[in-house]
Amino acid sequence: MEKIELQTELREETGRSVRKIAQKRIPAVVYGHGFETKNIWVDQTNFNRAFEKAGTSTIITLSIGGDDSFGTLVHDFQAHPITNDIMHVDFFHVRMDEKVETHIPLVVTGESAAIKNLGGVLNALESLSIRALPGDLVHEISVDISKIETFDDRVEISDLDIADTIEVLTDLDTPVATVSAPRIQKEDEAQEESPEDAEAGDAEGSESEGTAENESKD
Repeated sequence: MEKIELQTELREETGRSVRKIAQKRIPAVVYGHGFETKNIWVDQTNFNRAFEKAGTSTIITLSIGGDDSFGTLVHDFQAHPITNDIMHVDFFHVRMDEKVETHIPLVVTGESAAIKNLGGVLNALESLSIRALPGDLVHEISVDISKIETFDDRVEISDLDIADTIEVLTDLDTPVATVSAPRIQKEDEAQEESPEDAEAGDAEGSESEGTAENESKD
């Protein structure tokens, strides 16, 4: 697996002053068990490249100010609601002999007959919650939906190709992909009545009017 490296610098600024001097840098923090929490700056372009490869389930080798490097995972991040630019990152310092809990993305592969031939709609989980040693983490897990031929078929966690070194923190019979029937469009409420319905409605109306007239005479 490709080693993903990221150079960072110590950050002294905190609070509101951070945004004013950030420029093309992202404020971030590194923390972990037995690790002294550090505030850092990360170059925006370099982080985007590393994050695209690593996501939240692949180790990023971090160094601060050119010092010794160490393994981290992106534990959390904040993105701008409009531009989607990363505004803050939490890195978790990992020990290679200590298991970590994270989420591994699920990637759908294959072609489902229930979608292609029956017009069904795919329902799929986006990630799995797992526990593993940092060195055993994978970037993604494939979900082959070619076995879903009808709306009754499904892919469960137990069907996935997951190494024994990765502990899934969800029941293995949990479905990760299903296909549901397409929604039936409701008939237009303004649709014209059939001739039979119209005649029945007119007859019913005439009978009601006649009854009311008779009652008024009495």
